[in-house]
Amino acid sequence: MLNNNIISANASGIKIASNILRKNGIISFPTETVYGLGASALSSDAVAKIYAVKKRPSFNPLIVHVSSLKKAMEIGIFNQEAQKLAERFWPGPLTIVVPIRKNSQISELVTAGLSTVALRVPSNDIALALLKYCDIPLAAPSANLSGTVSSTNAKHVLDDFHSSIDIILDGGKCKYGIESTIIISAKDGFKLLRAGCITEDIIKKELNIIVQKYESSTIIAPGQLEKHYSPKAKLRLNASALLEDEEFIGFGKVPDGISSTINLSVNGNLIEAATNLFSILRSIDDLKLNNVAIAKIPNTGIGIAINDRLQRAAIQNI
Repeated sequence: MLNNNIISANASGIKIASNILRKNGIISFPTETVYGLGASALSSDAVAKIYAVKKRPSFNPLIVHVSSLKKAMEIGIFNQEAQKLAERFWPGPLTIVVPIRKNSQISELVTAGLSTVALRVPSNDIALALLKYCDIPLAAPSANLSGTVSSTNAKHVLDDFHSSIDIILDGGKCKYGIESTIIISAKDGFKLLRAGCITEDIIKKELNIIVQKYESSTIIAPGQLEKHYSPKAKLRLNASALLEDEEFIGFGKVPDGISSTINLSVNGNLIEAATNLFSILRSIDDLKLNNVAIAKIPNTGIGIAINDRLQRAAIQNI
């Protein structure tokens, strides 16, 4: 035991976590993206606990994490193109939304009553070991209170939930630090529901598959709420100068005349910025900052996902 209900993510910890999950408990575990809040996707009682402790709207569906494409295909219906996408990018930070099988046994609370299900095979070794050992599909949204900043280490999870979840498996800092890309497999092709590390350009280059933008405001998958990832402070994006009473969060070289000790990436590295993003957003509240200006982030590659999260974080201030 490391701190309250944080435990080491070793073989013993995974066994303890699996026993809790089999009894419809709720745990947190690391993935390569962010920490997840996991419960059995087969149990409505277990899934209801996720919605309750996260204070998450029940119309917002959850991602189901499984250990393999084979397990995913027992739950969802994959056409040839969707299967090709999964074979190339799983395990990894990609969620694919497909029609759900009628005999899947997945709780309707997971899908929010939709006819589709969001599926992912994480690449994090701890997450995969847990999924294989417990042999249960896990409903697992990000381990943070709804609308607040996602957790990228075990302490973030503890800060949000304390003893309201059974245990937290400590796997250190997440590799990517930003949630998975979400793509829906629709009759008229693939559509991007949430930007992430795996971009449309990467998918086109690797598989020659075109991913279109999702234009509707209807929520059909996790991660589509307009307001999300929000610290208490007011955020101003694409800033090159400071207004009165503002603190500055930089990216790369800080503009002349600005003194800043907070930087997403001093070297202007977008991957490093993504990894640091949620920790830095959480530090805004820890430092009790009220007004924050954030430097412009290049809107290319993973920068698209970073800007997506920043825009949602700043929406409360419009």
